[in-house]
Amino acid sequence: MSRSLMVAVVLLLIFGGWGMMEGVICLFLPEYYLEMWIPMMNEELRPASVTEIDALGQNLLEFMTFTTQMLGMVMLLATLLWCVITLIPYRKGEKWSWYALLVMGGFYVCGMLILSYVGMSSHILFGIILALLWIVGIVLPAKEILSKT
Repeated sequence: MSRSLMVAVVLLLIFGGWGMMEGVICLFLPEYYLEMWIPMMNEELRPASVTEIDALGQNLLEFMTFTTQMLGMVMLLATLLWCVITLIPYRKGEKWSWYALLVMGGFYVCGMLILSYVGMSSHILFGIILALLWIVGIVLPAKEILSKT
């Protein structure tokens, strides 16, 4: 395994580790997650705090908590798959894993950047950093992986 491929694997694992961490927070601490991100939203789009949402109606807060937990489960499972693909086939330099990480990461990064730009302007810098991790992790060993027969 070449040095560029090893660096790419580490960068992609950092990307996946962040997703796992956020997935665990969403799944097990959904109200904390909501309380953490509400203040970072743009002034026009910012909803009330979690306690004010709870005062509006219990069903609304339960729905928001449930959807946040489902987001956490999906994010946790997707990043688990991401890390398994990164550690086993991508590290071996298999072509299909390069394409899989390209597509999975592309959907995630594009969606994250669009949502950060629209809703959370203070979150955009973090999104750009994650996008750069993904881009470097995909581009660095691309010639080596795609030139294999």
